[in-house]
Amino acid sequence: MQLARSEGRIEEASKLTRVVENQFRKLIKFLVGRVSLVKLQEMIRYIFVQEIENKLREDHPEKNIPLTQLALLSGLDTRTLTKIRNNPKYRKPFYEEANFLKELAPGAAILDAWSSNQSYLDKTTGKPMALDIIGKSNSFEALFLETTKSRGVTYKSLLERLIESGAVSFDKKNKKVMLVSNSYLPADSKDKLGAIEMGFSALGNMTDTIMKNIALLDTNEERFFQRGAWTYRLNEQNQNKLRSELNTLLENTDQQAREIIGKYEEETTSGQQITAGVGFFYFEETD
Repeated sequence: MQLARSEGRIEEASKLTRVVENQFRKLIKFLVGRVSLVKLQEMIRYIFVQEIENKLREDHPEKNIPLTQLALLSGLDTRTLTKIRNNPKYRKPFYEEANFLKELAPGAAILDAWSSNQSYLDKTTGKPMALDIIGKSNSFEALFLETTKSRGVTYKSLLERLIESGAVSFDKKNKKVMLVSNSYLPADSKDKLGAIEMGFSALGNMTDTIMKNIALLDTNEERFFQRGAWTYRLNEQNQNKLRSELNTLLENTDQQAREIIGKYEEETTSGQQITAGVGFFYFEETD
């Protein structure tokens, strides 16, 4: 009996680990080259501790939060927890913290300095100068040494990455590198940032729905609508046909949803309002 319970708990932990691993893998696949592991770890650590505090306050609003409870739920020692909670940037949005953003990714820091530091701007045009690759001044190597703190990263590997992303070009004749774009997103679309923000907003909304429904499993309350339809056995020859038919279905449903939402949307903003809606997306997996 005891063995069966133990195996059940292991199976439960295994399923949770698989779900988290799959989601992290997809997110990290997108973040590679855009965010350094060091800064991602820092962000997760701070947010994790904050969310533990939020949960403990919600469960026991009349009590102070002991460090021992934070240590138990976070796996961090009390000394580390005290250091995190006493840090001036604790509970402040990371996207508003200038130093954090500059260190977020070595490539982003390079592009920011190259396009804003007076030492690397042409005095006549005010535009970023073409740089030598190596040298003590007016070179990519010098720019790298001034802006990058990441250990193990070389100016050559970073330059290759920036050229590959299209943010920097190399003039083989003059042996110079030139700044093409001060955006580190390797894409030509000008609306890339908007697409990323909208996409991850939808991901966050889906997560909220999942967590809400999990919390309601043992209650009689109505759960939020959450469905999915897919197949593991799609012939590639029918891929475009399926995509086209489902896109038509989603576009029609999207229009109907907007009409319904429009009936309830108030004209002015007030403090008593909430955000509510639905999301539509088509997906394919090739792994």
